[in-house]
Amino acid sequence: MVSGAKYGKGVVLGAAGFIGISLANILDAEGFEVVCFDRFVSPHWPKTARTIVGDFTGIPVELLRELDNALVFHLVSSCRPSASTALAADEVNRDLVTTVRYLEETKSRGLRWIFLSSGGTVYGQNEDDQIAESSRTNPICSYGAVKLAIEHYFALYGRLYGIDYVVVRPANPYGPWQYPLTGQGIIAALVYKALRKDTVEIWGDGTNVRDYIFITDAVGGILAAATSGKTSEIYNVATGVGWSINQVVDIVSEILKRQVSVKYSEARHIDVKRNVLCVNKISSHTGWMPRMTMQQGIALTAEWLKQHVEV
Repeated sequence: MVSGAKYGKGVVLGAAGFIGISLANILDAEGFEVVCFDRFVSPHWPKTARTIVGDFTGIPVELLRELDNALVFHLVSSCRPSASTALAADEVNRDLVTTVRYLEETKSRGLRWIFLSSGGTVYGQNEDDQIAESSRTNPICSYGAVKLAIEHYFALYGRLYGIDYVVVRPANPYGPWQYPLTGQGIIAALVYKALRKDTVEIWGDGTNVRDYIFITDAVGGILAAATSGKTSEIYNVATGVGWSINQVVDIVSEILKRQVSVKYSEARHIDVKRNVLCVNKISSHTGWMPRMTMQQGIALTAEWLKQHVEV
């Protein structure tokens, strides 16, 4: 076992995204030296962070220098879950091929990779009460197939060269810094539309069940895996509790004290019916457990949206 606790620097690749902003700030609060990398500078990064702007596919020399002796959080993804394969070749080139190039560049250097995979799309249709890391993987979209392929390359480089890495499969994170109009994050979109008294469109009948995790809990799990997780392991980061979309709508209505207007549309085949992750492994290896209830998380999300997004 190689512990990530020996590293005092955290490099966040894809730091301008929802998870990246929260991760960078919590790393800073925990006393890490922080390096933020993305295609543009975010005003929400820690003031003390070093920033590198560039294209991930270009493998900037300045970025490579920063990876030595660091926890390297790989959050970069050029795609999102979609029923289409029109951009699949680009996704493979930009995400999988580029990641392998980084692995080749760093295979003999001292660092620990933390790859943020997917806690939903890599498993595919699985109606178990809770899905463990050892469960069968069966991606039903290109996004999940690419994430899983990257996981396999990390495992290959681990076997061949002994690179130090952990894979994190997160549930559906939500909370501050998740903007509601990006097409990702059902809770952010739902709360935003409810605040505006707009009608919420739901694909399917609203009975699909997901595991939703508040962003501070999600980042806490990612850091636990990074600093205390065993090398070459895969960890679910989730709550272990499932909520249907209809139940989430009811909670939002309760929190906002107004009935949310809902319109149901035809279901998408990329949406699994149930996805609830087991967190026994990360809990036993690191001691981490989620803390925030759904009601608390949605209330905090609503307050953030009121303050930071025009509603």
